[in-house]
Amino acid sequence: MRKPLRTPRLRLRTVLVIASLFALVLPLTGLYAMRLHETTLLQQTQSELIVVAGMASSAYASTLERLSDNVEAERRIPFASKPSLGFAETPVLPPLPPAQSGPQADPLARQAGAMLAPVLTDAKAVTRAAIRLLDGQGVVVATTEGDIGLSLAHLEEVQQALAGATVNSLRAETSGASLAPIVRGAEVRVVLAVPVLTSSATSGAVTVSRRPSSILDTLYDKRHLLAQVAVTFIAVAIAVALLAARTILLPMRRIVRGARRVSRGETEQFERERPFRVVELADLAGSIGTMVTELQRRSSYLRDFAYQLNHQFKTPIAAARAGVELLGDSLADMTAAEARHFVDNVKTDIDRIDRLASRLLELAQADMTGASDEATDVLAVANELPHPEVRVEGAPPVLAQAPRASVYAILENLVDNATGHGASRVDIRGETVGATVELRVGDNGSGISPRHRDEVFDPFFTTRQDSGGTGLGLAICRTLANNAGGDIELLPTQAGAAFKVTLRAAQSAAPGRDLSATA
Repeated sequence: MRKPLRTPRLRLRTVLVIASLFALVLPLTGLYAMRLHETTLLQQTQSELIVVAGMASSAYASTLERLSDNVEAERRIPFASKPSLGFAETPVLPPLPPAQSGPQADPLARQAGAMLAPVLTDAKAVTRAAIRLLDGQGVVVATTEGDIGLSLAHLEEVQQALAGATVNSLRAETSGASLAPIVRGAEVRVVLAVPVLTSSATSGAVTVSRRPSSILDTLYDKRHLLAQVAVTFIAVAIAVALLAARTILLPMRRIVRGARRVSRGETEQFERERPFRVVELADLAGSIGTMVTELQRRSSYLRDFAYQLNHQFKTPIAAARAGVELLGDSLADMTAAEARHFVDNVKTDIDRIDRLASRLLELAQADMTGASDEATDVLAVANELPHPEVRVEGAPPVLAQAPRASVYAILENLVDNATGHGASRVDIRGETVGATVELRVGDNGSGISPRHRDEVFDPFFTTRQDSGGTGLGLAICRTLANNAGGDIELLPTQAGAAFKVTLRAAQSAAPGRDLSATA
């Protein structure tokens, strides 16, 4: 047989710690969302490189024109708008290959490069871009990277620039391990190649490249502020955890300790001295306290009920046993009249036991009867009682929201109680008063003495035990009335006895009809 799987359980303290950690991690996960900002940084880098390349290209072309005595010639600006770069739509090419040996540079271009070299150095200090001036063969004539005299003609970007096109691309910064899965801008380089156009032809090219600004750069620039924010978040998370522990965890432990003390029998009252600051915990503690009080009441009721039950059954059983033993021992010496007398006594005791058992069954059924949406005409039920002593007053229908069987049992028990106390007339009057139905049952019997008024609804209390009373009739009436949402009380009278039964009034509906169907 397979053992049932155990559901893992966590302490509330662990749950609170995990929740606090999640709250702390949320700002860090927001950094991943900042990857959307990386495209903006990439395009910003592209725009900056376009400005640098344009100025370098213009200065290079102007210098070449002056050196070739074509100062008056009209030059054309080479730039046309190029599509913006983006990590999603722009492929990342392999890293830039190193410069190679090549032919001798054009003398005029070499002279112009020497003149512009200090300008390139100053530009790199401001823009952090790698800048190279190339002659018409792709040979470096001025550079910020120390590769002067070498050739870049093998680069695809340089080839297109020497052909008169402006080219921008993304190149991998390094090979091997990469930070790209975390920060995409950390391991790429923006490359821009533009032609240098003079009045005669394409006289060379300018290449500029730079790693774009990344989220890491931004975070590093704001490291002090981020440290303050991180400390604040940690302090807030700790404060929230401590507050939750003080307002939730500790009060819940108090509730658990109080419940365990009650369950072990150390106390009969649930601890309510210190208030609970959390509304839900206060409600929970109040509900547990009410439940404990109700359980204590029920336990006391069952204890007393068991004692009374034992007493009520033991008396007739003992009397019946004594009669049977006497008959067994002395039957041969008894006359027929004496034997009949003892047999009748035994029969009376057995009948009392039978009545007690039947009444106890009725009381148990009354305890199990719950609220109902049934609409019952209480006066119609009163008219069905098989007792000639009953007189019914009132204008039907008087509808109560209660089971028909419960109303019948209440009235029948009250009439039986009245006739058992010598009543020759029982008056039943019913009327609707606001949201309730009031049933008054009065009789002209011997009544109830003042010293017994507080005991009449107690189980097994009776003043006519000798005539067969069980003391359960009025207890059954009270149970049925309470379970139907009503009540029953003994009214003060000059003669006889009078009871008032209060039930909830039903909505306008046909007798016996389920009100939920009309809702």
